[in-house]
Amino acid sequence: MLSIRRDPFPLEAARDLLGIVRALYVAARSRGATVADLHAIAAVGDDLRQAIALAEAHPPGTLGFSSAWARAERAANRVGELVDALAPAAPIVRAALARVGNGGPPAR
Repeated sequence: MLSIRRDPFPLEAARDLLGIVRALYVAARSRGATVADLHAIAAVGDDLRQAIALAEAHPPGTLGFSSAWARAERAANRVGELVDALAPAAPIVRAALARVGNGGPPAR
């Protein structure tokens, strides 16, 4: 059962997490991940996109806003399952940098 939520939706954090999921997808695709793995990552991204859209479209205390919270929390848990604590972050960061521009390391 969905609980009605009135607390502020973490919009910036959800957007940040969506960016991480996008980088995970690019890194997984470049290392030759299976179609099933890519679909799993894409599904998390879809949940986050829908959560953000719902939170922006519905005021606190409504079913749509509460659904946004539920989707975002579910997606956050699934991101935790996608990322192994021992996996190096470098391929993910490189994938994100490549999408932004030249793909090189950030300037110091």
